[in-house]
This record gives sequence, C-alpha cells and structure tokens, in this order.
Amino acid sequence: MPKISFLGSCREVGRSAILIESNSGDQCLLDYGIRFRGEERIPYETDLGNLKAVALTHCHIDHSGALPILYKERSIPFYTNPLSLRIIETLIKDMIRISNYPFPFGFRELRKVISNAIFLENKFRQKIADNFYITFFNAGHIPGSVSILVEVNNKKILYSGDINTKETMLTSPANPIDIPELDALIIESTYALRNHPPREDLEKSFVENITAITENGGRVLIPAFGVARSQEALLILNKYNYTGKIFIDGLAKEICDVYLLNQEFLRDGVSFRRALKKAQYISAKDRNTAKKSNGVIIAPSGMLKGGAAISFTTSILKDPASAIYLIGYQVEGSPGRILLDKGIFKYRVKDKKTNMIKRIKMNVKCEYNYFDFSSHADGIGLHKFINNLGFLNDSKVTFCVHGDSKSTTTFASELVKNNYSAISPEIGETYKI
Repeated sequence: MPKISFLGSCREVGRSAILIESNSGDQCLLDYGIRFRGEERIPYETDLGNLKAVALTHCHIDHSGALPILYKERSIPFYTNPLSLRIIETLIKDMIRISNYPFPFGFRELRKVISNAIFLENKFRQKIADNFYITFFNAGHIPGSVSILVEVNNKKILYSGDINTKETMLTSPANPIDIPELDALIIESTYALRNHPPREDLEKSFVENITAITENGGRVLIPAFGVARSQEALLILNKYNYTGKIFIDGLAKEICDVYLLNQEFLRDGVSFRRALKKAQYISAKDRNTAKKSNGVIIAPSGMLKGGAAISFTTSILKDPASAIYLIGYQVEGSPGRILLDKGIFKYRVKDKKTNMIKRIKMNVKCEYNYFDFSSHADGIGLHKFINNLGFLNDSKVTFCVHGDSKSTTTFASELVKNNYSAISPEIGETYKI
C-alpha cells in the first residue's frame, strides 16, 4: 500500500510538504515550504533517500521556500511551470538576503533548484517512477497554481494545494469536474470555517471608497502582497474605470513584468496590459512625488511588516484625509493586524548605522479598513469542491491540512458528519492508502 507522510502544514499554515511513497519505496515530494514564525520553520525531517521527484503547487514561500535544502547534495527532477519558477527565484533570493533566520541553504542551492526544473503542462500525465505518475490541474489560487494528482500503485491521490473555487480578475476557478475518481484527497483548510463576502459587492465598495478619498485630495495606500494581490487590486481599479493616479512600487513592479511575459497563465492578459498602462512604476527617488499626489499607491508588504509600503505609511497615518486599505490576510501580531484590531501602528526596524532595533508606535488619524480579497476557497467553496469530486470507495478518505488547529480539526469533523473518513493529521504522521 502506498504511504502519505505529512511533513508540514498540519494544524498550521506554513511549511507545506507532503511525501508520497510507493510500495517499492520510490518517493515524490509535493511542495517544500517554510513557516515564518517560531523555532521550527522547515518541514519535518525524514529519510528522503529514494526521492525521485519534487512537484510544486505554486510559488508562495510557505510552499516553496525550503526547496533549496533538497538540492544541497543531490539533483532531482523538479516539476513546475515557467511562471512559478521565475517567481520562486525572486522570492527565495529576497528571503535569503533579508531573513535573520539561519536557513541551511544559500544561492548555490537555489541555482540547483532552478537548473533541475522541468516544465509540466496542466493535464499532462508525467511518469516519475515505475507505476508512479503526477498530473497538474488548475487550482485557481494565483496564476500558475496547480493541484497535483498522484497515481501510485493504482491508487489516485489528489493534493489540492491552495485552491480557489471562485473566479478572480487573475485566475479561473478550480474545477473538480476535471479530476478523475480518487482513493484519497489532501485538501487545504485555510478558510474552512468562514465565508467570504460577495465578490462583486466587495469590489464595488473598494473602488467607491478609494474614489471618495482621492477625489477629496487624499491618498490611499494599498499594502499588498507583491505576488498576485497587488495585480488583483490593479485589475479591480481598471474594471470599475478608476481614473485617478495609480502608483506601483517594490516587488509588485517586478511581478507585473513577469506576468506580462507569461500572459498565458492569466485569465485575461488583454485586461492586464490595459490596466498596467494606466499605472506608473515608481522607485525610491520617486516616492516623494507619490506622497504629494492624491492617488492610489500599491506597494508590498501586505502586512505592513516592511517593504516599499513602509515608506508611505507614516505620512498617510497622520493624514485624516487619506486611507490605508489592507487586502490580504493579516497574521496575528503583524503591524497590519494590530492596525485593524487596535487602531494603532506598531513597527520594529533595525537602524543600519547602529544595528539597534528601533520601535515605532503611532496613533492612527487616517481611515483604515480591510477588504477580504482572498485567493483561497471559503467554507462553502471547499465543501462544494469536495462534494463534486468522485471517490472510488465509500470511505472517501480525506486529509485536512493548511489551516490552524481549529480550522483543520473542525473541518475534518464536519466532513465526518457527511460520511467522509476525514482526518486532521499531525506533523510526522504517515498513513497507508
């Protein structure tokens, strides 16, 4: 019987890593990411002596950040697509440069990851070992994201990765109808216990609020993740014909250029090109101009933990006519989360001259709000996705991962009530299928 070992993302969001092993001992890793907080930031250590392939669902660091570890002393086929590969190169380079955590790899190992990449088109069945195949399917999460079907010893296992069941400006939704009948499912649970607001209503409110602020002479800072969320915000502004100034800063600029070169991964490349023509890239020397202009500034980081967004934060926080609109998940304890919860801005920065930590705490005079433009399926979407999958047996084996302890365990309990053999695995556990 093939085995599934859970090396990460168990009752947590971070360090996604799933190991599939055949009866003969051949191994395939699905994702190999990091966790951003705590002492244990890399996947659970296990014997990977017979690893035949690594396959990636998407570029986000919590799914890809630990990949270089696998290439310290070996060369293994790495299955991905050109868009995801280009972005992980950028993200992991940045992580190596700025992280204070002693990750056990560097640029050499990252180069080996890139040199071992093999591009796999969606729906192409790729053999990786005897009686061992993988197939990519659109996951709808961000451009280039996939779910991975593993066929091993005549068993079919689907690893969803991060999925979205609703259309966004950037992606088409995941479609369970494309997936063959399964023996087991490994499903994300990030937002299993909540439902997102209606997308159309949210978009309209977002643009209406921005328009009101900027038409009255204010500025709107949109701290957004550089990958996908910044571009989503730009496309929403374009969809509703926002005519004010739009500035794009930081990593978001580089990802925009990557998307331009890989438009086949976008739902609507024409709209993206049109939207980008209405925006202005800015660099550090242009930021004073943006600060003095009434318009929209889209800049990472999405949680106000650093990046280009910090350059604008102080001046906007002091301005009652301006606003900060957060559009991505805010981790507990992050500056963005504290802003939303307490109406204050707390930030730590290292002084480059003295190497001392400087703490900033400010009361907020500007408007601030959160718009839930999630790229993950919510509870309704996850249940609908699962209910539209076919299973080859009555047990309907399902593993709930990639969510906090409450989300994964409660989601599993809900599925059990609907006659699924659902489990919320813990780190290091192995199951036979």
